[in-house]
Amino acid sequence: MATSKETKELEERGIKALESIANSLGDINDWLYELDADLWSERLEWYLNEFYQIAKSKTVGTSNRPTRESERIQENTETQGEEGNS
Repeated sequence: MATSKETKELEERGIKALESIANSLGDINDWLYELDADLWSERLEWYLNEFYQIAKSKTVGTSNRPTRESERIQENTETQGEEGNS
């Protein structure tokens, strides 16, 4: 009789775990549909190219990344306000 009770508890835990996984996947799905693709397209293209270059050269540490000088600097609005007050 104890084994049937343990089996029932295990089944309930399994069902709760599957429901939790389903909820998480649903949240990820919703997030992906709400993603602004135009905003992320250039950044995503850069990351995919970076991955391709690393995979192509089969090196982990180095790649032919653009130099730091070519990065775009995005100033935070909070830091802009603090610099103006100084």
